[in-house]
Amino acid sequence: MKTKLPRCIAFLFICCNIYLFPAQNVSLLNTPYTTASEQGLDSLLKVVRNHYYDKDYKNAIEKGNLLLQLSEKIGSSRNEIAASSLIGNSLLHRGDTIASQKIFEKSLLKAQKANDLEKIIIASIDLGNVYAISKQYKKAIKSYTKVLPLAQEFNQPIYLFLLNYNVGESYLELNLPNQASVFISNSNTYVSDLATAYKASQKSLSGKLSYALGDYKKATEDFDEGIVYAKESDFKEILLEIYEYYALIEEKKGNYQKANELLKRYNDLNEEKYKLDKIAAAENAVAKFNVEQMKQELINTQYENEIAKERATRNTILISSSVALVFLSILSLFLFRNQRKRNKLLIDLKNNNYLLASAKEKSDQLRMSKDALFSRISHELRTPMYGIIGISNLMVSNETEAVNSDNIRSLKYSADYLLSLINNVLEMNKTNKLKNPRLKKDIINVRQACTYAMDSARNISQNSTNVYQLCIDDGIPEKVIGDSSRLSQVLINLLGNAGKFTEYGEISLEVKLQSLNDLKCCILFQVKDNGIGIAKDRQEAIFEETAFVGQHENEGTGLGLPISKRIIELHNSKLELISDLGKGTEVRFIFCYELSKEKLIENKFLKTNEDLKRLKGKKILVVEDNKINQLITRKMLENLKIEVDTANDGKTAITKAQAINYDLILMDINMPPGMDGFETAKRIRAFDKITPIVALTAAEQIEVKKRIKDSAMNDYIIKPFKMEHFEISLLKLIK
Repeated sequence: MKTKLPRCIAFLFICCNIYLFPAQNVSLLNTPYTTASEQGLDSLLKVVRNHYYDKDYKNAIEKGNLLLQLSEKIGSSRNEIAASSLIGNSLLHRGDTIASQKIFEKSLLKAQKANDLEKIIIASIDLGNVYAISKQYKKAIKSYTKVLPLAQEFNQPIYLFLLNYNVGESYLELNLPNQASVFISNSNTYVSDLATAYKASQKSLSGKLSYALGDYKKATEDFDEGIVYAKESDFKEILLEIYEYYALIEEKKGNYQKANELLKRYNDLNEEKYKLDKIAAAENAVAKFNVEQMKQELINTQYENEIAKERATRNTILISSSVALVFLSILSLFLFRNQRKRNKLLIDLKNNNYLLASAKEKSDQLRMSKDALFSRISHELRTPMYGIIGISNLMVSNETEAVNSDNIRSLKYSADYLLSLINNVLEMNKTNKLKNPRLKKDIINVRQACTYAMDSARNISQNSTNVYQLCIDDGIPEKVIGDSSRLSQVLINLLGNAGKFTEYGEISLEVKLQSLNDLKCCILFQVKDNGIGIAKDRQEAIFEETAFVGQHENEGTGLGLPISKRIIELHNSKLELISDLGKGTEVRFIFCYELSKEKLIENKFLKTNEDLKRLKGKKILVVEDNKINQLITRKMLENLKIEVDTANDGKTAITKAQAINYDLILMDINMPPGMDGFETAKRIRAFDKITPIVALTAAEQIEVKKRIKDSAMNDYIIKPFKMEHFEISLLKLIK
């Protein structure tokens, strides 16, 4: 008894959403007009829609392609989306699922390249509809569910409703009602604020689910409500579907009279719909005939005018003069209209230039605001990290805390990992902000840098089951010139990333000499692991800032590889990735360095126990408004047998500096309220030209370096810092 209805009723709801029910306030349609060109495209869009609604799919496709070309030309994304959807769905109605699938796949690819969430969602729904109509329900489900997280992020009820609705419908077609129930329940939560037609569809789908689960009472309740909504919205297709399933239920319950009554309603409505479709098709055919007839009449009129014009040329000189006068008048009118158009274009150009200048000014303001925000974030994040790392370092070195050493080291490693994450975020902002970021020229001990990176990665890694191996070519020079911090950052990121995706495996860092001459050497760095590996289709995406490797639980932020790629490109090199799913990963790059003829900087200030004894009894003033950081700095200095005095603000620091001769002043930059560290240092310099003043701050290094250049301070130390670096700085500054 059951007659299968066309699946386009449910799966083509996206067209209803965008074009049939504008009251739903879909954001694509509410984008404000910006130019006269877009207004023209909107007029053409209305023509295409009318062809689509009149079921004139041939003209809908032809005019839609014209709209698509013009939209792509001027960059009107909303009209481009609308055109693609109309063309694809017109092709579906004509039974050309292959062509429609290509249209929607192209739209999805463009949306993904532009990273436009809404376009990705719409194109994925359209593509899922093609699969559903082709009865490829598993593919349809995959297409819908893939963008469900994006729809939740976009938070537009219509898309959340459509996706859950279509997934539920697809599972019902696969005869999997238990899987369908979750999505149908979800779609019910989003339908309350939508148009009546959507509510009719939802009640129909809920009724079909109850029917599949054998709950006929619940099914009849849903169908009764669905009939009311369908009649109210004149949604005949859904009403037909409800009558069909309702009749089946009554038949199973033994209510044959009611079942026959429902079938009669079904047949009457189906016949009425058939007549209406037939009338619409006939009206469309008549309209097309009238248009063709008008075209023919126009051709005949033009032909007759040509004959009359030819006869007129044979008239007297007076008639010829009159024709010439008319021609001149037409020419003048043409020139006048062209001048008006030119003036209008000039006005439009001025308006567009004004809008462009305003947009650029707004963009610059937003960029400056973002840069200022990251500078504040840098200070606000590093300040508490200084406290955490400082306390853990003090506890590690405290013999009385030996019983808790494992817990303390875990705390320290967690703090180091968090600091690494903070540095990654700030590094990403820094490379985005600077047009031409420069590499520093330090003297690098490659062996020490690789050893430090391996130890840091091993300590930061949450997985202690891996074995770490370091292999360095003996031919690599002892000293090279380059950016040591960038090298360390790349190695720590790559080794840390390997540790996240490897369990009970091996992680190795191999460093090989690639080439060597009198001026420079090139070194190959290879990081290998035998972890889970990366699928081929994901290997390009993982270098994007917003990409993740997959659904692994230890993915982290995903910033390590994009940042490493940028740093390697700054060295005019390339990051190579060799990986396969389940077979591990190898990452390699080459850095070329100048050769150094000088002794290592570390050797110049290499600290020994004898050197540290020189600090004993020295007096240092710590100017810090944060009590915890003040306490930590005091403890670090007191462990070196240094006499420590503290000041909570700039005024107190000035008073103490006037009364006591200090060997060094450690000055915090940000000390609200009152004067900041730079102003305090300036006032101290008015009466003390000798005592070294060092900025001890958690602010971003670029900002501090710029401001300290012309200030009264001698140097700066960025918090949090390693104790050995802190000690070397003290030895350099204190005589």
